[in-house]
Amino acid sequence: MARKNPTKASIQSIGLWLCACAAALGAAPGSDHVEIPVLPYLSTERLLTLYEPLRRHLQETLARPVRLVTSPDYRSFIADVAQDDNLLVINAAHMARLAEVDSGYRSILQTTNPLYALVVVRAEDSVNEVADLRGTRILTPDPLALITLMGHRMLAEAGLTPGTDVEIPTADTHNNALTLLLGDDSIRAAIVSNRAYKTLSADARARLRVLADSAGLTGIPSLVYQTGPGHEGADRALLTREILHFANETSAGRAMMLTLGHGGLREVAEADRKRIDPFLPATREVLAAP
Repeated sequence: MARKNPTKASIQSIGLWLCACAAALGAAPGSDHVEIPVLPYLSTERLLTLYEPLRRHLQETLARPVRLVTSPDYRSFIADVAQDDNLLVINAAHMARLAEVDSGYRSILQTTNPLYALVVVRAEDSVNEVADLRGTRILTPDPLALITLMGHRMLAEAGLTPGTDVEIPTADTHNNALTLLLGDDSIRAAIVSNRAYKTLSADARARLRVLADSAGLTGIPSLVYQTGPGHEGADRALLTREILHFANETSAGRAMMLTLGHGGLREVAEADRKRIDPFLPATREVLAAP
């Protein structure tokens, strides 16, 4: 994602709103396309497939070409979002909060179903609890993933120090971690999100077993929808209204939310931000690591 000139971004923001209004009156749509960065928590192909209904709805609503984009990893995604002034970003809760604090983004919507970490093993594995994984290899998603931070907390609560008592190799995405768990006998377990686990096929889930979860850590959304600092007022009102309508009131949107395991969407409240703030120090610590 290329860095945008702030003045140009502001002009595009106003133009986008005017274009949407003009389209409603039957006027010709603008030619500029809109890019929506999506957190790379799944493979690019999977993301494009799962979020295609939303892309199509926004393209119809905005009367402009809409394209979903992502980054190679979480660190790159944070940098890309920070240097751009995106109309819309679909982000992890802790990274969205970081973008608010550091870059002036504003979170507008979040998923209604909570996010939590799962420790998953193969179905035939006889292990009974997380503490029994001492001396094994446990695969996690990206080190900056909120699920990875939650997973490290679960391991510590079981008396295991990541990197000392257990090896913690990482995979690019949640579904890659699960695929490797199924295909690599040297991997004993994987830490992934409840939402990523839900997107697996029934056959794949039948070959796995959830050993433990962090469901007791409540109120954390799966994903957050946010707008860039140059997109005020009308842009946010339009996006909030249209995305809420799509996700909660249309058959295509409800089906997409069901597939993703997100339940639906609601507006972000100040209490939601405060709930995420305790994860920011650990996030910054990982970002500062070489």
